[in-house]
Amino acid sequence: MTDLQATGVVENVPVLDLSHTTWEEDLAGIDRIANVGAVVVPENLAHALARISMQNVGAVVPIPTGAHVRVHTGTMTLGGDALADPGGDNEVLVVIGGLLITSPLTRIGYREVIVIGTVLAPRGSESVLGAGLTRMTGMVHYYRYAEGQQLRPLTGQQTLSGSTLANQGGSPDDVLVVTGQTIVTGQVTAVGFQQIYYTGEVIVPRESESVLAPLLAGAGQLVWYDGSPRCFLGDETFGRGFFELVDEPLGLLLVGSFRIDDDVPAGLLRDKVTSISLVGSLAAPKELIPVVQLLATAKYGDISVAGDDAEH
Repeated sequence: MTDLQATGVVENVPVLDLSHTTWEEDLAGIDRIANVGAVVVPENLAHALARISMQNVGAVVPIPTGAHVRVHTGTMTLGGDALADPGGDNEVLVVIGGLLITSPLTRIGYREVIVIGTVLAPRGSESVLGAGLTRMTGMVHYYRYAEGQQLRPLTGQQTLSGSTLANQGGSPDDVLVVTGQTIVTGQVTAVGFQQIYYTGEVIVPRESESVLAPLLAGAGQLVWYDGSPRCFLGDETFGRGFFELVDEPLGLLLVGSFRIDDDVPAGLLRDKVTSISLVGSLAAPKELIPVVQLLATAKYGDISVAGDDAEH
């Protein structure tokens, strides 16, 4: 028996790892599973799991009963030799997120390799990886391998200057891997990576499209914004006082949930804002909606009337 009997509801977690449970009774205390990215369960308990109410579960991952299972959530970086020799012949690797392989593959020694997410591997490893990946939900990308190169992973939410992508002090063979939400502020004039792979959301200046576009590959949302705006992240309300303090008209890059107050005149907004690049939501008084729509040169989200939800 396990502590799972006392949980009742399992919710809002990236992965529910049930790989070490043995008996159906171990799942008896779980009434509902909700908002879970993946559930890892032994094959002999898959039928018992099916009897549990589940909502918003991304994937159910059955694994061989009795195997020694390693479950990793997030970005996992391994050399090709680590995949060739896992230290046993009954090993199962489950990666929920990203698997970065830093050197060529000669063989995969795991009994099973299951990936829910993205795999990045050196070119020349296609046949080995194709045979060794038991189950794959997501995308596989291949990069040019070179001795001494680095795979540089960035995870979570980060803001990078345009000059950061020049990779000063690094090698042009390096590979940049970004997951989560990445915002590049300022023009990118040079990129010092052979490739930039992304999952999640990447927000980049349109004026750098000719430099960046040939090097970008991945899955997720690629957002191009215009001009050199002032960037706001999170949750913010803009009132009349803010716009009156603006000396020179500016662009706004809004990433999150935002609101324009009722005291902002349409003329003031039009005079002080040159463009709005929106990734998220922006609520404004009804009389300001036409101005906001006019200024929105890039919109990945919703523009709505403030208070509309409450009225309806």
